[in-house]
Amino acid sequence: MKDQAKKPLGLERVKKWLYAKGLEERSAGCVLCGSCYGHGPANPYEDVPGPKEKCPPYEFYRFQRHTPKSRWLMAQRVFHGLDPITPELKEVVYTCTNCLMCQELCGVRNDGYGPWDITVAMREELTLKDGPLEAHRPLFEGLREHDNPWAQPKTQRGHWADGLGLKKLGDATAATLLFAGCSADRPDGKAGAVALAKLMKSSGVQFAVIGEAEKCCGLHAYDLGFREEYDRLQEENLAMIKRAAVREVVVACGSCQRAWREHAKVAGSGVEVFHGAQYVAELVQSGRLKFTQTIRKKATYHDSCHLGRGCGVYEEPRTILRAIPGVELVEMARNRRWSWCCGGGGGVPEAYPELAKWNADDRMREAKETGADIMLTSSALCQRSFAGCGAGALPIQDLLEFASQAV
Repeated sequence: MKDQAKKPLGLERVKKWLYAKGLEERSAGCVLCGSCYGHGPANPYEDVPGPKEKCPPYEFYRFQRHTPKSRWLMAQRVFHGLDPITPELKEVVYTCTNCLMCQELCGVRNDGYGPWDITVAMREELTLKDGPLEAHRPLFEGLREHDNPWAQPKTQRGHWADGLGLKKLGDATAATLLFAGCSADRPDGKAGAVALAKLMKSSGVQFAVIGEAEKCCGLHAYDLGFREEYDRLQEENLAMIKRAAVREVVVACGSCQRAWREHAKVAGSGVEVFHGAQYVAELVQSGRLKFTQTIRKKATYHDSCHLGRGCGVYEEPRTILRAIPGVELVEMARNRRWSWCCGGGGGVPEAYPELAKWNADDRMREAKETGADIMLTSSALCQRSFAGCGAGALPIQDLLEFASQAV
């Protein structure tokens, strides 16, 4: 942790994008084009510009200040000491759902940072100077005291695997680790973790789980600006898999995939990370897993922001669905990289529930317009969001739980 503490935090970490004093640094950063929220010229990198609606907080509040471009301007002024931290500034910074659409669109992001990076760095800055947003304090305390954002004591962790007869890391050696995630012991994440374990087991995969000692992947810490907690969790998770000689990490949640992909970069080439949908799709394509039961349903798949735009995993979930006899896959108008956010990320449900619900309701409307019988996703956060849509909403289910019914 001593080396970690020397790393720059907050806006200092992204100062190249904030027009610092030097000429070289002024050549980087936002050009105020407006592409990041769909109201500027088409990004020259894009062959297809996609739908007009691209930034959830802007579409909900309809104020320019709620755009990625404005967050960059605010961060620049705070960095240069021109503006103080105010409640209004915090609102703009924390209403970002971390959907990553702006990062997908930004034409100058390849110089090292992008608009979403600036939002995260700004959250780090606010946390360092002013502490966590009050609505996020329980998440911060949960991570610090219990190693998970939901503040579940270790005695309550790992019960998702009860009765499955799985090996635990430490009791057995295994090159493959199933990392269940913090939501596995909650209603919105348990089914997906259980289904993944069953599918891997039935395919003959030798793997282990961590159980009650599993720590958060760190994604909540990173996205909310708790950078020191994120660095700690990353270091401890990497030390754990190094001790156990793990070479393959399979995660049950799309959000965990985003964090573990970054961990793997730090770990080096010896560790590979897969989401369960990627892993199961490979098992299907190699013939190790066969779907023999017919499911006569029309299904639509929601690409979660973290697994989709965050990790580029789009085709594997569809590969699984096309392999199940009887399933008809129908796509929403906004799919794959243009998928509309459910509103469940970035701490928005805890701090701005009205924005989160608006996002989920709008996405559910789109799902219903396909004529589907069921909506599937690969993210516990998305399941939690859609569960609040109320009467008339489509049934929502984890993709792998749905697929396990066909084995």
